Amino acid sequence: MCSRSLVDAAPPSDDTLAAEARVFARYLVGRDASDAQVARYVLACRAHFNEALAPPDAAVLAWARRHPWSIGPLDAGAGILRPGGALRNRILLMAALLETTPEFADQFLPRHVGPIALAAKVAGAGLVAVGNAAVGALLLPLVERRSA
Repeated sequence: MCSRSLVDAAPPSDDTLAAEARVFARYLVGRDASDAQVARYVLACRAHFNEALAPPDAAVLAWARRHPWSIGPLDAGAGILRPGGALRNRILLMAALLETTPEFADQFLPRHVGPIALAAKVAGAGLVAVGNAAVGALLLPLVERRSA
């Protein structure tokens, strides 16, 4: 029987981090990040997340890169079950990078809407969040087990 170490031996490659940056940007703002933003993400990951990943975190990140549709539910599930995990930390990092870029800043600024439209948006966002959290809470442990 092969035993795995508690952490992956090698940190992710720059290509792997660049792929993460691209899928996280699409998740957050619905379009691709520029090459400069991707490069900033890679450098920021090297500066802030220089430790090797635990196998469950590595499995979740690999799954998210291969299955971008799952990032929303995984993010919501991780927000409840693994708020300090690698997925949440890296999504927040990408959000911070995009938010501070003039090209995407408007997507993070509040917009004025009337009270009825605001109530509808809040209700809709709440339903989506609860649905994503439920799916993510079921999916996250399954994806993490892939590392075992």
